[in-house]
Amino acid sequence: MRFAASVLVAASVLFACSRPPEALVFNPPLETTGGAADTDTPTDLGIDTSTLTDAVTNEIESMTADAIASENTLLSDASTHFAPLMTAWINCFNTPDDCRIAKITAPDSPERTRLTEAAAYYTAEQLRTRPGEGRLEWAIESAQAPSNDSLRLVTCEYDTRIFFDVSLADTELGDIIFDSTVWTRRVEWGLRRVDDAWRIESRRIDRRSPVERFCQP
Repeated sequence: MRFAASVLVAASVLFACSRPPEALVFNPPLETTGGAADTDTPTDLGIDTSTLTDAVTNEIESMTADAIASENTLLSDASTHFAPLMTAWINCFNTPDDCRIAKITAPDSPERTRLTEAAAYYTAEQLRTRPGEGRLEWAIESAQAPSNDSLRLVTCEYDTRIFFDVSLADTELGDIIFDSTVWTRRVEWGLRRVDDAWRIESRRIDRRSPVERFCQP
């Protein structure tokens, strides 16, 4: 389990003689999920509670509770930082000629290059989305903080936005539907802190489907 490493290390210090060294398991870095946090108990962690004193048991349970609180805080903080960036990112496709790329993306980042090219393409081809014509729903499924200045998020997206060709908007034909494909995506985002503000560094589609709705934002 995700908390097993830190809790078992503490337990080994407190009752070293009661557990063999091979009981220690070191897991990957902490990852949070959008669901309810696990409530690990000493028994869940593979610890024989009959060998523990009340003080040791209380210490383990306290550490577990602290880890759960830390997970929830990270997920909440990630959502707070990411939400305004995502809103601005979505708006870039409503008005690609007015996309605030420098405010959204980190300098010299893959996403700055990609979004610059995308905005230029949609502007030149006169393609854009319109508010109220579909929407991009999203939710954070998991979050990691590799450092104090970086975040890694995984989002589920359900995208019903419609892309219009507005090159004939001033004629009797008006806007023409260019693409109305409905997409479900799982996307990995990288965020970097730049001058005390969070910016998007990378965006990678892990999975997408126009048919299967494999996640729910």
